[in-house]
Amino acid sequence: MTIRPITKNDYKEIAGLIMNELGYPKQNCEDICKRLGFIENDDRYHTLVACINNKVVGFIGLCKIVTYEKGEYISILAFAVAEKYQGQGIGKALIASAKAYAIENKINQIRVSSALHREETHLFYEANGFERTSYAFIMEL
Repeated sequence: MTIRPITKNDYKEIAGLIMNELGYPKQNCEDICKRLGFIENDDRYHTLVACINNKVVGFIGLCKIVTYEKGEYISILAFAVAEKYQGQGIGKALIASAKAYAIENKINQIRVSSALHREETHLFYEANGFERTSYAFIMEL
């Protein structure tokens, strides 16, 4: 397995992970690819892909955020590993790469939010050093 920065050639495979693994089947592949192009060209974002035999099997989408109270942190905005490859250490390796990226950028905190129904995911985050500290709230407009 290799972990590397995203390229344009990865967009469709990442779109598939977003639609299938993250549970957004009604999203349009073309729209996701367009957003990935925007994200890839914005310096605040950093997307890494995990590949096995040149096939994208997972990814993690990071963003540098500046807060009013504590300065910068890294937010994990998207994170998925193809179901077939889960339980093989790929997610753990992607988290380790995110951590290395944060340290390299002198940022001392990584944050992630996860839907309430993703209880297995919560356990994964806790097993990988994250602490449950808050609730997230959304207002649809």
